Amino acid sequence: MRTAIVFLMWLAIIGIVSADPQPFAPEVANGMSAEAQREEAEKHLQNDPPDLEEARQWLESAAENGSVEAMGAVGWLYEQGLGVEPDSERAVAFYEDAYETGENDYGIRIGWMYIQGFGLDPDRAQGEAWFRRVIEERDDNQARLALASVLIADAVKNVQPDPAPEVIELLTKALEDDLPVAAYYLARLYMDGLGTVAANPERAVHFTKIGAEAGHPEMQGWMAMLHGRGEGVSQDLIEAHKWASLSAAGGDPVGEQIRRELASQLDPDDLKEARRRALDWLSP
Repeated sequence: MRTAIVFLMWLAIIGIVSADPQPFAPEVANGMSAEAQREEAEKHLQNDPPDLEEARQWLESAAENGSVEAMGAVGWLYEQGLGVEPDSERAVAFYEDAYETGENDYGIRIGWMYIQGFGLDPDRAQGEAWFRRVIEERDDNQARLALASVLIADAVKNVQPDPAPEVIELLTKALEDDLPVAAYYLARLYMDGLGTVAANPERAVHFTKIGAEAGHPEMQGWMAMLHGRGEGVSQDLIEAHKWASLSAAGGDPVGEQIRRELASQLDPDDLKEARRRALDWLSP
């Protein structure tokens, strides 16, 4: 999915092809490579305003000839109804082609389209099947996160059999790929408990540390709170201010609030030390 979005954004901000765009004609396209056809689509998208109809025709032809970027881009046009009537089934078909070339994001996108009903009748089974397919065929940790998020919702609703053990398995595996979102989910799970998995403050702190060190602003705010209260870690207002500063810099409002509160409690030397620690963390 990112490939198509980045492709379309890139087209919107640069113009590197100087030749005038050609109107689409099958006889002309047949004599061109997939890449050359995609470049013709770029030219039409660089027009002001973009000629989405012409671009779509060139992209479809390029996709049929094997351009993965074109598959994703034309799928996005059909999904969003840009220059064409929205047609999520056609979007799914192009995304599936892109997935088959090895672009895992498109398989995950299809899963979410079914789960959330993006232009399709919501179909939980189909969506979950796509996430599991990407996991099984590609060993993809983003797909594990997607499936875990769906199963967490099930566990909250007390769906049986309890999916919480599988959630932990999925997230633990995803964490091997240094995905801070996996640490976030695990920390929340152990903070509150989920299904048959009981709350475990020590495990919650463990995963909060992992997420904070990975740069997750909200979890950095949690670390600030934990150090401020001495819950599961040593009470250390200097360390709390460090984490609050990092959290605030990442845009977390809770981190900013804690930072302000601590700044009024620390003496100038301690405040200077807290800021030094934050800068050291940013410049290892």
